[in-house]
Amino acid sequence: MKLLLSFFFLLLIGISAFSQNSIQSIGIDYLENGKYRKAIKQFTKALKFEKDSCEIYYNRGNAYFDLEKYSKAIIDYSNAIMINAKYIDAYTNRGAAYGRLKMYFEARNDYDLVLKVEPKNDVIYYNRGLDYYDAGEYQKAVDDFTSAIKIDPDFGNAFLNRGIANYLLGIDGCADLMEAKYLGAFVHPKAIEGICN
Repeated sequence: MKLLLSFFFLLLIGISAFSQNSIQSIGIDYLENGKYRKAIKQFTKALKFEKDSCEIYYNRGNAYFDLEKYSKAIIDYSNAIMINAKYIDAYTNRGAAYGRLKMYFEARNDYDLVLKVEPKNDVIYYNRGLDYYDAGEYQKAVDDFTSAIKIDPDFGNAFLNRGIANYLLGIDGCADLMEAKYLGAFVHPKAIEGICN
């Protein structure tokens, strides 16, 4: 009888673990296919099985981010970071969410933390540059866009935004806009007309 109960208990544990992984997998599938609300429901269900999973919080945060629910995304990224303080992707995405809410100080803190660990992360320099740009700190934006370009010389959007920021500083930005266009970034014809003429 004990053997049968032990077997039944192990079977329940196995089913529970399978269920949790299955629920999380379905959530990831929804997330990857743009079904963000369904993904959030799946990740919330998965958290009932495993409350200490930084990946589940991170993925649910991504779904909230894609729905432009940045405050909720920040909460989930913060929960992921509380579970795993070295979760660099959570800092990266939380910084982006802070930036969307114009909470630039908090965004820069997260970006600075990531750059200490990954000093060659061109996307972080670019994102921080966008935040500086949005805050009207154009020289700092130019500096960060330049850092992104040094790491990835084919980063068209970094050229585009550096050109516009330089223009706003009274510096010729035409060459950067033309390079951005050459690299495949969308450069509005009116931007070229206004900056290059």
